[in-house]
Amino acid sequence: MSKEKSNEYLEELISKVNKLTPEHIASWGKMNVSEMLLHCSRFIDLYVGKIPLPKWYKIFGVSIGRLFLWYVSKLDPSKTPRNLRTDKRIMVNDKSYDFENQRALLLKNINSLSKLSGTINHPIYGKMSSDKIIFLIWHHTSHHLNQFGINKKEQNKKPTQ
Repeated sequence: MSKEKSNEYLEELISKVNKLTPEHIASWGKMNVSEMLLHCSRFIDLYVGKIPLPKWYKIFGVSIGRLFLWYVSKLDPSKTPRNLRTDKRIMVNDKSYDFENQRALLLKNINSLSKLSGTINHPIYGKMSSDKIIFLIWHHTSHHLNQFGINKKEQNKKPTQ
């Protein structure tokens, strides 16, 4: 995948996050829209190494987790399994988060991804290209945008790699 494709993913996410309103309701799951925004921000923080993880995560991630990544990355985000177990470091359970603050934080985190380049030492899966990390973040965030009705069927097609 090219840097140009990674930038397309980021631009798509920014456009779709900007379509969210506090009135959006989840079609599945327990999070409200503000919690989802924070969850996606924390997911980015985890993927770029800002959230510390136990060493056993990497042992599991490098050995077995890559199979999960391979499987999920072949799916359209609308087909990704719902309600998977969420690590407590990125779980959000407080309905009182401010929507505008959480959207601004997620947009800031998405924009910061444009600075990633080369090979990144992912805290769970080991060495990965920055483009692959951006793709996986796009996939996860698109999955949650779908949860809130932002990705319509015709818009929710995974871009070709």
